Amino acid sequence: MHLILTARHFKLPDDLRGLVEERLDRLERFEPRASRAEVTLTQEKNGFEAEAVVSIDRADRVHARADGEDVRSAVDRLMEKLAVQLRRGHDRHHRHQAPPLDEIVSTELAGPPPEPGTDEE
Repeated sequence: MHLILTARHFKLPDDLRGLVEERLDRLERFEPRASRAEVTLTQEKNGFEAEAVVSIDRADRVHARADGEDVRSAVDRLMEKLAVQLRRGHDRHHRHQAPPLDEIVSTELAGPPPEPGTDEE
């Protein structure tokens, strides 16, 4: 996954960059089609804000935003929110697939169901 990491109003430590990359790699198991992530970390008066936009191939983007007293807690909350959204979207994608082929073939071989009120013997 291609990562674009931006820090606003503070200098981003290298270990924090590694933490964000590691967490995003874990999220790929929920949505393997995720191709790009834009993460913005902002220092504010009351703490830190983390925001992310994850682009998914052949699907919409996923947006999440989280606040925290320190930058690590903001990143942790952000990743939890992204995990929930990606898991939900991935489940929706897989639930709307066609029935298995052997199920379709077995119903075609059995023929149409009998009409109500007629006796088949």
